[in-house]
Amino acid sequence: MIALKHNLSDVGGTNILPLIIKTHIINNTFGKPLAKSNTRIYPSKVVLTTDSTDTKILPFNMSNYKDVCGRQLIKMARIVGGNNVSFGEWPWQISLRHQKQSIHKCGAVLINENWAVTTAHCVKNVPVTDIHLVFGKYDFLVKDELYGNVTRKLQTVITHPKFKSNETNYDLALLKFDKPVKFQPNILPVCIPEDDFNFVGYSARVTGWGTLYYGGHWPTILQGVTVPVVSNSVCERMFLAAGYVKKIPDTFICAGTEKGGFDACKGDSGGPMVVQRPDKRWLVAGITSWGMRCGEPNSPGVYMRISKFKDWINQIILQS
Repeated sequence: MIALKHNLSDVGGTNILPLIIKTHIINNTFGKPLAKSNTRIYPSKVVLTTDSTDTKILPFNMSNYKDVCGRQLIKMARIVGGNNVSFGEWPWQISLRHQKQSIHKCGAVLINENWAVTTAHCVKNVPVTDIHLVFGKYDFLVKDELYGNVTRKLQTVITHPKFKSNETNYDLALLKFDKPVKFQPNILPVCIPEDDFNFVGYSARVTGWGTLYYGGHWPTILQGVTVPVVSNSVCERMFLAAGYVKKIPDTFICAGTEKGGFDACKGDSGGPMVVQRPDKRWLVAGITSWGMRCGEPNSPGVYMRISKFKDWINQIILQS
């Protein structure tokens, strides 16, 4: 049982565009050893941050978008080598599902109370009425989670106009909910980067409910992995070393290592790759798009670079 330290009142957000903040990223060093297994969403090593196992809620004004964007309001004890992320640790993570099966298909990312972003290939050829989103979810096997979960149908799906189903370029889509989502400690938007900072050399965090290795089983609890961002030219050279000839334009951002072992996998598409700012808040650097198998040596994960699409995102939201 989780004992609450503080409570927050149930107040909703406001109709507001994604927060655009200049990118000033702290240089987090990626130096932890890689797992030998071919896992994609594989737990990174974390340090115990508290002697208590209680959930701690930080007091913020939940009706102020700028006050909550990219924040982690739920602080829980972390276990070194744990297999799962903490409850509420990544409150912008969404589970995208198809109505007929009502099972997890892809990830998506909350960017304000009316919109989410995902990859276009997750929603192509699927009627808008057959898609729904689940917010605030952590463990698929637990029906009544702390603070509760929220489900929304979609009003609109807008894929990038340059997206082609037989290509990976411009693999991005915006999802408008049928009604707004109220912010709460386990449901919060991520921040959007303003400039084109390339993030090379910084650590990024990737989350999702994708398979734990290529062809493997699906976890029920949200997983997370830390991966280093590499330049697009290094990304191309790594793929070449693995036997693949890949052109990586600047609409993509890559993350991974020569040794492999940490990566995203099937079911993680559309989910977030986030980087932490010096003020400890998180911005979405990329959206999980594609890779060669999962966690293979010299096969980094490839993500849609959100800073290259910020103008398109805001244009769509302003016009809606």
